[in-house]
Amino acid sequence: MLNINKFFEKAKASYSVPDIALHPTIIFILESPHKEELKSGVPLAGLSGRSMAKELFLKEDTLPMGKYLKKLADNKTQMFYGIVNVCPFPLQESAYPDKEFVQRYKNELQITEAIRKSTAKHFRDENKELFHKLVLKDFEERLLSTVEDDSIIVPCGKFAERYVNQLTIKDKLNIIKGVPHPSYNSWSKERYRDVIQTVRDQEKKRTS
Repeated sequence: MLNINKFFEKAKASYSVPDIALHPTIIFILESPHKEELKSGVPLAGLSGRSMAKELFLKEDTLPMGKYLKKLADNKTQMFYGIVNVCPFPLQESAYPDKEFVQRYKNELQITEAIRKSTAKHFRDENKELFHKLVLKDFEERLLSTVEDDSIIVPCGKFAERYVNQLTIKDKLNIIKGVPHPSYNSWSKERYRDVIQTVRDQEKKRTS
C-alpha cells in the first residue's frame, strides 16, 4: 500500500532545495531539483542554470543562475530575479543519493516519475491525484510568500507552465508564456529567440 502523504513529508523534510526568491520582480518557475541542486543546496545549480545565466546575461563565463543568485542573497544584494521550483524535492528517483530511501519509497517514486512525464491536469489514479494536489498546494503557498503585485512569473517548460496554469491566483499573475526549460541549451535556439528577448527586456523596462 502506498503512503503518499508520508513520502511527501519525508522527501520535503530531507531533500528540499530552498527557493531563491526575496521578493524579486521576475520569478522563474522550474520543475524540481536534481543531483547538482541537492549537492549545492540551491536551485538551477548545474548545466541548465549555467545555460540560463549565459543567455539571460549574454555572458559566456558566468555562474549557474542559482549559484549567482545565492551569492547576491548572501551579500544581501537586492535581486531582480528569483527561482521557485514547483516541487521542492526531486521528482526523479535517480536524483536521490540515499539508496535506502529510494528502496523504501520505490513505489511512491514511480508515482512522481509518472506525474513528471504526464501532460494531464488531473489523474484518475488516487495516488497520482493525491501527490499532484500536495505538490500544487505546496507550490502555491511558497509562491504566495514571495510574489508581489508587479511580479512577472516565467514558467520554464511545459511542466512548470501546467502547474502555474492551475494556481488559484493565476488570473492575478503577470505571466510570460512559451519559455522553454533551459536544459540542452534550449534558450539559445532560434525558435525561442523572441520570447527570451522579452524576458531580457524586463529588467531594462523596470530599472530604466
